[in-house]
Amino acid sequence: MDQNPYAPPTAGLGEVKPPPEPEVLAERPLTEAEVAADALRRAHLTHEARLRSIGTLMLVGGLNLLLGPMIGVIGVFALLGSLVAPVVDGGALQGAGLIGGAGLLLTGFGALSLRGGMGLRRLDPRHRALYTALVSLWLLSFSFLALVGLWALVLIHSPEGKIVLSPEYAEARRLTPHIRLRTSVVTCLALALLLLGVPLTWFIAVMR
Repeated sequence: MDQNPYAPPTAGLGEVKPPPEPEVLAERPLTEAEVAADALRRAHLTHEARLRSIGTLMLVGGLNLLLGPMIGVIGVFALLGSLVAPVVDGGALQGAGLIGGAGLLLTGFGALSLRGGMGLRRLDPRHRALYTALVSLWLLSFSFLALVGLWALVLIHSPEGKIVLSPEYAEARRLTPHIRLRTSVVTCLALALLLLGVPLTWFIAVMR
């Protein structure tokens, strides 16, 4: 029987194979240590966030202590430069020296606050004594900061704080990189205002 002349050609078509399906990577089952670390972190996330917020306050305070005295010292020397005369008043020089010395002292304390703040933000258990010393100094302010310092001492030395600031918890954080804490936009704006406001207050106070 003759082939249908109206049939489509079949020569050279070969066998058409569908494209291979993409490989689905199977998720690696969690080890017992990872499961325990996940449970430990989720049970202490609130305390972890509170301790890190205290670390953020230390960072902001440290930056202000570094920038504020520097601006103050610059203002003092600018004032002395404008008063250059054949005879310089000894009282003015003594006052400038006292302000400069206080600025250096506060700058050193600011550097320690930066170190403590960065350590507490990372929940580093090696600097617990430094955290305690810094927040204890807040108690001497006799202001709202003293209440924050008292709260920070409770957070650091409470049973939950001892767990969060421990080598075991640091290992749990290493095993659970998928658990992350996020800072709200309002908190970032408030910290920015604090960071910019205190040095400006120092500068205005010195230049008056």
